[in-house]
Amino acid sequence: MNAIPVRRRSTLTCALTLAAVAVLVPAKPAQAAVGCEVTYTTSSWSTGFVGNAQIRNLGDTWIAPTVQLTLTGNQQITSGWGYDLSQSGTQVIGHGFEWTRPIPTGETLSFGFSGTYTGVNTPPTDWRVNGVPCVLAGQPPAVVAEPTSLSIPEGLSGSFTVRLSHPPAEATSLRMTTRGTGLWASPPVLLTFNSTNWSTPQSFGVYSVQDPDTVDDVAVFTLAYPGYVSDTVTITQVDDD
Repeated sequence: MNAIPVRRRSTLTCALTLAAVAVLVPAKPAQAAVGCEVTYTTSSWSTGFVGNAQIRNLGDTWIAPTVQLTLTGNQQITSGWGYDLSQSGTQVIGHGFEWTRPIPTGETLSFGFSGTYTGVNTPPTDWRVNGVPCVLAGQPPAVVAEPTSLSIPEGLSGSFTVRLSHPPAEATSLRMTTRGTGLWASPPVLLTFNSTNWSTPQSFGVYSVQDPDTVDDVAVFTLAYPGYVSDTVTITQVDDD
């Protein structure tokens, strides 16, 4: 592992030099790229509304994909069309009918629903296709890290994943800048994204090195990719002294 000392008011750019983080995180089986962009429109009246969703496929062909979304108010869906929808609390899941055609790259899955609400009819959030989060139409391409914060006990390891929201024009490697305090280590890794693996989460492992102080050090990892909005991961070292 490479040691990454991080001190207050210091910045370190890490050149990532391998293809995977197999040392800390087992490799996952290859899978088809999934990516999606949502356009949602709605019309409301006193206590009722109609919502229409168009989800554009940014990845490989979908075959009867599972769609998920989260309602942000007290909406109750009463009927739907284009997809088989079910609601449990604020969570809505949609499954394709037997006759639902495949959705190739660049084409759109469309469906709608009507329902009731009180108060404000705020739009749904956390749209997903086959478990992968979608972006909203009009949002710029972005680096997506999950989780964006974690705590690692001193002397132990943890990890986060990184992917892109949109496919890149060409293969490029992620750049990482670290600011904060503490002593960290990681396997030397190179996270490279291209037109086929851009939406597949890649793991980055971090080891919290033992140090003599008695404070919970904090480091912020900034993840940058050319032409994309950066994301950050805040890691707290839980001290054991």
